[in-house]
Amino acid sequence: MRTISYSDFKSRFQSAIGLDALLSQEETSLKNSLNDRIRGAWTRAKWPDVQTVVEKSVAAVTSPIVADKAVQIDNASDLLDVYQVYTKNPLTDRTAILLEYQLINGYLILPANSTQTSVFVVGNQVPANDYGTGTTDLPQFLERYLLLACVADFYKSDGQLEKSVQQEQMAEETLALELDRVERLNAMNKITFNTYPSYSFGVNILTTS
Repeated sequence: MRTISYSDFKSRFQSAIGLDALLSQEETSLKNSLNDRIRGAWTRAKWPDVQTVVEKSVAAVTSPIVADKAVQIDNASDLLDVYQVYTKNPLTDRTAILLEYQLINGYLILPANSTQTSVFVVGNQVPANDYGTGTTDLPQFLERYLLLACVADFYKSDGQLEKSVQQEQMAEETLALELDRVERLNAMNKITFNTYPSYSFGVNILTTS
């Protein structure tokens, strides 16, 4: 994932609101706004930029649930959300098979008759606890949205509601464009089927891929 630093983001923010420097209270508000907006946008889509694959061992558990084939998902370090589960790493092995599963109380449960001793879980990375001074891993694909959204929060806290609404609308439009990009990219990976009318009498349809 391409990233930007907090210091570069803060410089752009200062330019956007027309200030050469931020007061201590203003910078604290910026950090709070930035972190809140990142977490809000993080789960708005299955962003390719923050997806990852984690291999996890399968084992029986007796607490807090009882299951013969289970995997504990650590939402603080492993994955924030689970998208898919495979027998092998789908990024490196074409023979990887998609598995059925259930998510219950922080555990990924496989069917009891599963023979898997480990699985590869596809999901999104866990965002940092604090994107503030010294950090360099702000997601670049969200940069414009975050900038507009933080400016909107700044204007709102300053009582400039009209400007805040305008910036908020621009922020949502920017995020919508990123969402559209993700949908288009995902569509490129889908198998499409073309249908042709049969030359024989009747309603038979020939399907090719």
